Amino acid sequence: MKKPLDLNLLVVVESLYRTLNVSKTAQELSVTQSAISHGLKKLREHFNDPLFVRASKGMTLTETAKRLRPQIEDLVHKALNLSLENEKFDPLKISDRITIATSDYIEILVMPAILKRLKTEAPHLQISIRPTRGDFPKTELESGVFDMAIAGFYKNLPEGFYETKVLEDTFSTAYRKKHPLIQGEIKPAQYSELEHALITLQGDFKDDLTKKAGEKRKPRKIVFGSYSFTGLAFTLSQSDLVLTAPTLLLNKYAEYFPIQVQPSPYPMPAINMRMVWHSRTHKDPLRLWFRNVIKSELAKISRTS
Repeated sequence: MKKPLDLNLLVVVESLYRTLNVSKTAQELSVTQSAISHGLKKLREHFNDPLFVRASKGMTLTETAKRLRPQIEDLVHKALNLSLENEKFDPLKISDRITIATSDYIEILVMPAILKRLKTEAPHLQISIRPTRGDFPKTELESGVFDMAIAGFYKNLPEGFYETKVLEDTFSTAYRKKHPLIQGEIKPAQYSELEHALITLQGDFKDDLTKKAGEKRKPRKIVFGSYSFTGLAFTLSQSDLVLTAPTLLLNKYAEYFPIQVQPSPYPMPAINMRMVWHSRTHKDPLRLWFRNVIKSELAKISRTS
C-alpha cells in the first residue's frame, strides 16, 4: 500500500507550477533549495513520474504534472482560504510601502483619487511611483524592488507573472488654442505637414503610430521627444507643436492648459493598460487589496470618459 502523501508537498508543487524554478520556489516559501529538491524527490516517488523536467529555460511540466495541476491548485487555494478565514486583513492597521512601476500618465489619472481614498482606508500606507522606462521590469518585480507594474506594452509575460487589464484608452490629437496653422478639424494631409512632439520612454524617435494607423501615409515631422507624459503639457501650450497621445491624458491637459483636443485624423486601435505582478506578491493580502483599489479607481475613470 502506498504511503500517504505529505500534503505540505502540494504547496511546493503549486509554487513550481508558477515559477518553474527551484530557487524561486525556495525563496517564495522561505525554505532552502535543498528542502525543495528533497520535497520534489518525494513527490516524484509518490506519483512515479518526474513531474518537472529540465528545459532550455528552467523546467517544463510532464503530462502527469499537467493532468494533476487543476486538482493540486484547487486543493492548495482552498487550504489557503481556510487558513485565512479567521485572519481579518485590516488596511487601517497596516504600515507599509507599495512601489509601482508605471508612467506619469497613470499617475495623474488615478493617484489623486487613490491617495484621497487611502487617507481613510489605509492612512499608514506609503505609495512610491517609479518610471517603467519602456521595458518590462522582470528582475525588479521578481526581487521585490517593484510590487507591480502598469503599462500598455507588456506582452508574452514569462512564467511566474500575473496580469489584468485595468484601463482602455484611445488616441487623440492636441495642440494649443489659437494655433496659427490649425482652423477646425485637422485633415490627414495637414497632419503630416505639422510639427509633432512625441512621447518616447526610451529616447528613440520611432513613429510607431504609422504602424498603428494600419495604412500608408506620409511620416510625421517629429521635432521634439520627451519621456514625460506631463511635461509635454507645458511645451504644447507654449509652442506650435502637435501631440498625438492617449485621450484621457490629453483631456487632463485641457483641464489645466489652453489646449484643444480632437480625434486623431487616422483611426488607431485602443490602448490596453495592464497591471502585472509577480507570484511572490500574488497572495499577499495588502498587495491584493491594493491591486483591487487600483482596478476600481481606474474603472471609475473608464465609466466617466
